[in-house]
Amino acid sequence: MPPFTLLFRPDRFFAERDFHTRRIIAVTLLFVFSHPIGVWGVSWILQERIDGTVMIDNPNRPSESFCKAAPGSIETGCDAPAQVDRNVDTLLSEATGQVIGLVFLGILIVIVLAACLLHAGSWVLGGEGGAATSFAVAIWGLVPILFNLLLGVGLLYMMVDPVTVTPDSNPTVWMDEFQADLKPLEQLKPLFTGITTLWSGIIWRFGLLHKRGLAPGEATGLAGSVALVFWLLTLI
Repeated sequence: MPPFTLLFRPDRFFAERDFHTRRIIAVTLLFVFSHPIGVWGVSWILQERIDGTVMIDNPNRPSESFCKAAPGSIETGCDAPAQVDRNVDTLLSEATGQVIGLVFLGILIVIVLAACLLHAGSWVLGGEGGAATSFAVAIWGLVPILFNLLLGVGLLYMMVDPVTVTPDSNPTVWMDEFQADLKPLEQLKPLFTGITTLWSGIIWRFGLLHKRGLAPGEATGLAGSVALVFWLLTLI
């Protein structure tokens, strides 16, 4: 069966294919690790587009209130400059490393939430199969999100114009310019996420129909409700 059958003919995919543990694990790992890779991609784009240095508070200097309370004290480091130059690339790289863990956690929450909602809903409706079946249906239905991720990174690459910043630059000005570059992408976000969650809902619908044994109306209602929940979450 062609790999795109899931995306374009989910009815046939779930009707003719049995679930295999290794395949489900592979898709889960792909989904989990693709988003941190996407974050690194965004970081790389920003590092390519934004060049220069900025002034930041010196992390090796005590707070101003502490230094005022201990004037003239060299041992405390208060003689160090209050601000230092930092390369933008370095700051972006450090920020990316700090959010990777949160991205992993967020993806795991999405997977668990989708599986729990589909399993609980189908259980209430008298669905067949166990939690493993619901998990598999949930994972397959999340595949369209990967295309949304690729589209978002690609559009970011095309929309962000190169900019050079200096310690004398007004950060408000170039941040306004950067946000202006991203405004079209932000305006299209509800549309893109709406298409993605609708796509996921269609896949979930046929998964619930064939693998959990729900009636067509029940499968449509449950899958549509879960897709709506995820779409609303993307708007927050």
